[in-house]
Amino acid sequence: MAIKSFGISVTIGGTAIAELTDVSLSGVDVNFIDSTAHDSSGGWKTFLGGLTDPGTIELTGNYKFTDAGQAALISGRGTSVAVNITLSDATNITCNAIIGGYNVSNPQDDKVEFTCSLKITGAITLTA
Repeated sequence: MAIKSFGISVTIGGTAIAELTDVSLSGVDVNFIDSTAHDSSGGWKTFLGGLTDPGTIELTGNYKFTDAGQAALISGRGTSVAVNITLSDATNITCNAIIGGYNVSNPQDDKVEFTCSLKITGAITLTA
C-alpha cells in the first residue's frame, strides 16, 4: 500500500532541518565487474556484482536563515554527519553522509529556496 510523502523529516547530527519541500534519496547503484574470458560460453559476456555506491540525498526547502538545521548544512560543508530521515509512516532511513554544497535560489516573483546535496558514505539502514 502506498504512503503519502507529506510529513517527512530529516535530521543531521541530531539537528532537524526546517522548511523542507522535497527530499530525494537516489543513485544507489552496484558496480558491474566484467568477468568475460576468451573461452566464455557462446560468446556471452559475464559479470560479477561489485561494490555498492550508496548514492546521494538531495534536499530542497524554503530558505530560513535562522534555522539551526540549515545553518548546520552551511557550516558543515565537507564533513560527515549522521542522517536520519523519517517518512510519514514512521519508517526511519539512517546513514552517514558528507555534506556538499548549500545553494540558494532567488527567482523573480517567487520564494527563496535552498538546495543541498549529501553524499552517502557506507551502508543505509531502514527500520520500522
